[in-house]
Amino acid sequence: MIDGPHILFVDDEAAHATMLTGMLETVLDARVEVVTSVREAIERIQEDAVDLVITDVFLPLGDAPREVFGPRARRYASTLEHLGGLVLLDELDRMSSPPRVLAHTACTEHAVFEALGPRIAGRVHKPASAEQMLCCVLEALGLPVPG
Repeated sequence: MIDGPHILFVDDEAAHATMLTGMLETVLDARVEVVTSVREAIERIQEDAVDLVITDVFLPLGDAPREVFGPRARRYASTLEHLGGLVLLDELDRMSSPPRVLAHTACTEHAVFEALGPRIAGRVHKPASAEQMLCCVLEALGLPVPG
């Protein structure tokens, strides 16, 4: 029986996410799932309560319908082929009780972080070490960080 948080890791490069999954499951007694697309993430979040979404920003859009873009996605529609993370954030904004979100990205551009907006509980540079990821996840979940 898992008593810890339910974490959804969204990254089209699943190998790194999978490596971190075991650590989060062990240390936090968490249930961690890895999905590789925005579409899969939205389906999982709609099916089951998730406490934290760890998402890359630069994800392929896939088959998401462009007519339902939210404000973030519409703003960047001309360059959206790999900004699926914005579509995911727009979808979370539509939820009555959205999970917390941790951005896991190699991007350092201020404009991208501005576009993410207040939905983001934190961000961790990709690729993150296990220690970096654990600290960021604890902070995003509002749990004490060992110091």
